[in-house]
Amino acid sequence: MAVWSGSKGACVALAVWLLSGPVQAGEHDVLALARLWSEVRAIHPALAGGAIDWDRALVAALPQLSGEDNPASLRAAAATLMAPLHDEALRIGARQPAFVHWPVDGAVLEWLPGDTALLHLHPGMRAGAAPFVLPARARRVILDLRPIAAVPSVSYVSPALLNGLLAQLIVQPLLPPAPRYRFSTGPRPQDPENWEGVLPGFMQVETQPLLPAPGARALPLAVIVNDTQPVPPAVLALQRMNRARIVSEEGDSRSRAGPLQTLWLEIDLPVEFAAGQLVWPDGSAVRWQADRRLPEHRATGQGSAPVTAALALLAHRQKSHQPIATPAMFAVRQDDAPYRDMRFPPPAWRQLAAIKLWATMDKYFPARRLMDSSWEAALLACLRRMDDVLDARAYGQALEAMAVQLDDSHVITASRALGWNERTHGIGVQLARISGRIYVAGLTDPALEGSGVLRVGDEILSIDGEDVAARLARLGGTVAASTEAGRWRKAMFEMTLAPRNASVQLLLAGADGKQRSVTLQPGPLDNTLPLRHALPVVSVEDGVAYVDLDRLQPGEVDAMFATIEGSRALILDMRGYPHGTGRAIARRLNVNHAASFATSYQQMAISYEAGHGAQLAYGDRLFPAPGPLYRGKVVMLIDEHTQSQAEHLALAVEAATPVTFIGTPSAGANGDMREVVLPGKVHVSYSGLEVRHDDGRQLQRIGVQPHIRAAPSVAGLRAGRDEVLERARQLLRQDQG
Repeated sequence: MAVWSGSKGACVALAVWLLSGPVQAGEHDVLALARLWSEVRAIHPALAGGAIDWDRALVAALPQLSGEDNPASLRAAAATLMAPLHDEALRIGARQPAFVHWPVDGAVLEWLPGDTALLHLHPGMRAGAAPFVLPARARRVILDLRPIAAVPSVSYVSPALLNGLLAQLIVQPLLPPAPRYRFSTGPRPQDPENWEGVLPGFMQVETQPLLPAPGARALPLAVIVNDTQPVPPAVLALQRMNRARIVSEEGDSRSRAGPLQTLWLEIDLPVEFAAGQLVWPDGSAVRWQADRRLPEHRATGQGSAPVTAALALLAHRQKSHQPIATPAMFAVRQDDAPYRDMRFPPPAWRQLAAIKLWATMDKYFPARRLMDSSWEAALLACLRRMDDVLDARAYGQALEAMAVQLDDSHVITASRALGWNERTHGIGVQLARISGRIYVAGLTDPALEGSGVLRVGDEILSIDGEDVAARLARLGGTVAASTEAGRWRKAMFEMTLAPRNASVQLLLAGADGKQRSVTLQPGPLDNTLPLRHALPVVSVEDGVAYVDLDRLQPGEVDAMFATIEGSRALILDMRGYPHGTGRAIARRLNVNHAASFATSYQQMAISYEAGHGAQLAYGDRLFPAPGPLYRGKVVMLIDEHTQSQAEHLALAVEAATPVTFIGTPSAGANGDMREVVLPGKVHVSYSGLEVRHDDGRQLQRIGVQPHIRAAPSVAGLRAGRDEVLERARQLLRQDQG
C-alpha cells in the first residue's frame, strides 16, 4: 500500500507500508483514509481553533467505505471526512489538467490595441537567460500566468522572472502576504510546568519585499490566472493596493491562493487541501476574490475570452478595491475528549480509537524508528480485532496489544475496563529474574518483614497454581518495554498485584531446595523499592562516600556535599527513582566544566512546503555550581530500575565528571511522558521526547551502559549481600592501592 504526500507540484513518496501477512479486502482503503485523517489533523489550519470535531468526522467517513478496495467509495469517504473543514482549496480526485495553448518557445510579448503589452509568462515556457525588460511603448500591461504544461523541471517561468517584471510596474516597495503554517507537536505533557518543548501553534515565515526597479512605471495592470496553480502572493498584494485587477478562468475548480498539500490515497486519487494561510502585515488572513471570473477557456492572445475580459477591466478606471481579508485562525489548546459516556464504543468509534493511537504515535512518537515491528501492521492487527471484540475489556486489550508494539517502557494502557482503578493492592514483594528463574528480592510489606513467611532469595515456582514462567511470559506480552530487562521488570510487578480481598497462594522453594506453599493477603500497594541495606541516605566510610539517590530529597543536596567533603570517592546509588536532585548534584560535580549534558528531541508535524521532517532539539544546560566542586572519583550504580528521571540524572553526572557506571543497563526510557485519550476513556502514555547523551549517542531502547557489569546472584540475595555495591567498593579499593 503506497500513500504519497507533498506540496503542490512536487508530490513525493511519503511512506510505503510494508505489511507482514496478507492484506484483507478493504484494508487498503481504511489505511489510506487513516493517513488522510492523520495528515489533516496534524497541519490543517481549520483545526487549530477546536471548533471542528475531527474524531467525529472520521467516524462519519468510515462507513462510506464499501468493505472492498474501491476507488469510488474511498473518494466518497474522503469527501465526507473533509466536508467539515469547509476548505475552499480542497480537491479530491485527479482531473486531467487542460493547459493554455501557447508554444513552449513562443514569444513573451504580444502587442494589443492601445499600446497594451500582453506578456505570456506561462509556466512551462522556456525561460530566457536575461530578465525581460518592458518596452517604453507600453501604456497598459496584461500578464497571462496560466500554465501551458506541467512543470516537472526548472525550465519554466520562475517566480524570480515574475517578480523582476512586477518590479518594473511598481513605484514603491510592495510587501506580499507571508505564508503562515499550522504545526503540531502532539498531546500536551503530563506535567506542563516542568518540561522543555514547544506547544502546538502557528509558524509565520518571512516574506520578501519587492522593490521598484530603476525607471519603474506604475502602469495599469491586469493579471490572468486559472485553477491550475495558486495565485502568486505579489499579485494579491498589487490587487489589495488597487494596483492590479485579476481575471480568473476556471473549470470544475476554483482558483486558489496560499500553501497547498497533496496526499495521494491511490495513484489516481489525490486529495489536495490547504496547508496554511497567507497573512497580511496586520495579521489578517488573505481571502482572495477575482475581479472577473470566467468559465474554462484555455485560449490566449488577442480575441480570447480571458484577454478580452482583461482589456475590458483596463478600459475602466479602477475603483478603490476593498481589501478582502478574514481574521487569522487562532490556535486554541485542544485536549482529547474524555469519552466518559462511551465505555464500550460502537464499531466506527473502535476503528477511530485504533487509528487515533496509530496517528498520534506515527506523528509524535520520537523513537518510532527504533521499533522492532511495523507500526502499520500493528494498526491492521488492531482493526481486525475491533471487528470481534465483545466488551469493553476486550476492546481495551486490543488497544493494549497494539501499544505494546511501541517498545517503550513509558507506554501504559489504562482504563476502568482493564482494571486500572482496582490496582490498589499487592502481595508486598519485589521480584528478581536470575537465570530465567524468579526470586524474592525484597519485601515491601512491613507485615512480612520478620514473619518468616517469605525470605529474600526464595524461588517462586507458581502463583495461584499457574507456573511462574508461564505467568511471566503471559504478562510480558501485555506490557510495553524499551528492553527485555525492562519487560521482565514490568511483568514481575504485574505478578505482585492482587485484588483487595483476595488471597494469593505461592509455591516456593527455599535455599534448602524444599518446596512449601504460603498464602498471602494483599496489602495496600507501595511503589517504593525495599531498602537494599541498612546504610543511611548519606554516609562516609574509609574515605568513600555513599549516597542513596532513591531517598535523597532536593533540600538535602547542599548538606550531602558538606557531609562528603574530604572523601576521596563517591558512590551514587541510582537503582531507583530520584526526587528532582539531578541538576543540583551535577553542578557540584562539574569538574569537566560541561555547559550541557543531554539533548532532547521532539517531533513536529508541519506541511511539506514549510519544512517536512523538521525535528525540535533542546539542550539541557548545566549552570555554575553554587558551592565548591567535588573532585573525588565518582561511581554510579544502575540497573533496570534506573528509568526516565533517573537516566537523566545519570546523563548529567556523565557530562559533569569522569564517572564509572557499575551494574546492569538502565531502562532506556527517558523523555517527558505524554498520553493520548481514546474512546472508552482509554489512556495510553508514551515518551514524548527522545533524550540522547550529550555527544549524540542513543539512549532510548539501549539505556546507560555500565562500564563494569555486576548483578545480584541467588547466593547473594540469600546472604543479604548487595553485590553491586560490593563491586563498587572493590573497584575503589583497587584504585587506592
